Amino acid sequence: MTFRLLEDRIAVVADEISETTVSGIIVPESGQEILRYGTVALVGVGRRSEQSGELVPIDISEGDRVFFHRASGQPMEIEGMEYVVLAPREVIGVET
Repeated sequence: MTFRLLEDRIAVVADEISETTVSGIIVPESGQEILRYGTVALVGVGRRSEQSGELVPIDISEGDRVFFHRASGQPMEIEGMEYVVLAPREVIGVET
């Protein structure tokens, strides 16, 4: 099965959230970091401009490291891999 994202969506392989400290203490969700990090794996083609109808490309590329709020996006399994599917406006920043 092949899969492509529509419009301006991106699929991110999110880094694991550590639920325990190095010493083994369990950290409740309220104490975990608010931001998550991940690597962009799939990118849609972009969105059409409402004024001109031209395709507006996404400013995020495959392989970029991005960070986003932990409540953002939609978790999804695509071809056996776990992703978080996001709109570009849900991405807070790109690592440079």
